[in-house]
Amino acid sequence: MKTSLIGLSNNVTNNIEKIKLWSNSFRKYCDGDVVLLCANSTTQDLKSCENLGIKPVEVVVKDTWFINHERLKHTADYLTSSNTDLFIATDVFDVVFQGNPFDNLDTSNYDLFVSGEGVNVGEEPWNSDNINKIFPESFQECKKTEVINSGIIAGKREALCNLLSRMYQLCETGSSAHNIKDQAALIVMVTKNQIDNLKIFNLDDGWAMHCAVSGPTQFFESWGFKHKIKYGIPEMMDGYVVNKFGKKYDMVHQFNRVPEWHEIIKKVNNL
Repeated sequence: MKTSLIGLSNNVTNNIEKIKLWSNSFRKYCDGDVVLLCANSTTQDLKSCENLGIKPVEVVVKDTWFINHERLKHTADYLTSSNTDLFIATDVFDVVFQGNPFDNLDTSNYDLFVSGEGVNVGEEPWNSDNINKIFPESFQECKKTEVINSGIIAGKREALCNLLSRMYQLCETGSSAHNIKDQAALIVMVTKNQIDNLKIFNLDDGWAMHCAVSGPTQFFESWGFKHKIKYGIPEMMDGYVVNKFGKKYDMVHQFNRVPEWHEIIKKVNNL
């Protein structure tokens, strides 16, 4: 089964060190292609990608204020013409790989794969505010749904293409009171059971963790996440972020929000 990593970035050359960590860490564990959708790219941006062995794809994002959900459309468009079987679509600047994320995907029983943050929407101020602003009619229904992070989504090509297209359309119907809409759309769709054959990994599964909630950020104690997380709390051990069983997470997202983890991760990846 052919696999690929895909993400979108603007200002590629200025962010090439972040992109290098993303792509190089993936290649330590996976032999799939790395595809970067280069928004509003320059010749130097494309060259910078090629120097890292990344396949650059030029795309135009007219309003970068809404780049978070505009990327959904561009990613879906790329998937439409691809011959890759299985993709993982992630944020680029703050995702690092510690294992092969495809190894844990049960493609016999599921088509799509996401991960939770360990707390419910009603327990997390940022997502509560975000959903209440963009989809106020769905907020009360979503409050008891675990926060699902849109920064990492894997799936079979056709199913993922369909999901991203539907997420984009939902974002377009939502309020523009907040410029980051993609995660709100995903949570609304999960709450309403609108995604078939979906696997939601939890923190104890060791597939992905998201530092904004489950990492030792400045909000971990002040916002009460330390006592609200439903699963074991991730920790740094011997240079890697692990779950409560001591198993390395395949992916760590938002690691740059924990400065000491950020430095360790860069060192482990020779950056």
